[in-house]
Amino acid sequence: MLEAGAVSYPQGMTRRHSRFAVALITAVVAAAAFAAPASAAVNPAKYDQAQVGLTYTVYVPTTSLDLKATSFQLTDCGGGKDEQINAAFGSQMSNKGWISLTESNTGCEDGPDGVGPVAKFTVDGATATIMGSCKGGKSTCTKSNPALLRKGQGYTTVTLPAGSSALKSTFVEVYTDGMSVKDIKEFVTGLTPAQ
Repeated sequence: MLEAGAVSYPQGMTRRHSRFAVALITAVVAAAAFAAPASAAVNPAKYDQAQVGLTYTVYVPTTSLDLKATSFQLTDCGGGKDEQINAAFGSQMSNKGWISLTESNTGCEDGPDGVGPVAKFTVDGATATIMGSCKGGKSTCTKSNPALLRKGQGYTTVTLPAGSSALKSTFVEVYTDGMSVKDIKEFVTGLTPAQ
C-alpha cells in the first residue's frame, strides 16, 4: 500500500527514469511542432533576390516533394537575354527522385531527346506538357506513358503568365527522374511568383 503523496513507478523504473522519459517526450513533441514542412527545402529569399534585374517573372516552388534543395544558380542565357534560373532538388543518383527547374524568358537550350508526350494539364491558364522516356530508349517517339515516365526521365514545359505588368511571362522547364505525373503536377502547380 502506498503512503499519501507517494508516487508509484512501473516495475524497474525509478524517479530518474521517469524524469528522463518526460523530458524525452517533451523534446519530441516540441521538435514535431516546429518541424518544417516539405516546402522548407525551398529558400524563397534566393528567388526574391534573383528577381532583381530580371525582366521575366521569377517563380518560387512552394513544395519540393520532400526532396532537399541541392543547387540554385543564375546562368548566362546568351544572345543578350536575361540570365536563367537553374535549381535542383534531390539527386539523380538516388532512388528518391530528382527535379531540376529552369526558368527563363524563352528557352535557352534545346530540350532532351528520347522523350514523348505523356499528359497535359492547365496551370494559371497555361497548358503544361509532360513528356516521358521513349520505349526501348529510342531517340524519338510520338508518345510515352506514365510508367515510362516514372521509371525514367521526364521533361515538362509551360509558359507561365507575368506576375505583374512590369514583368514578362516565364518559360519553365522541369526535368525529372523517378517522378510520377502526380508529382510533376504538384510541383508545377505549386510555382508562385516571387513578388
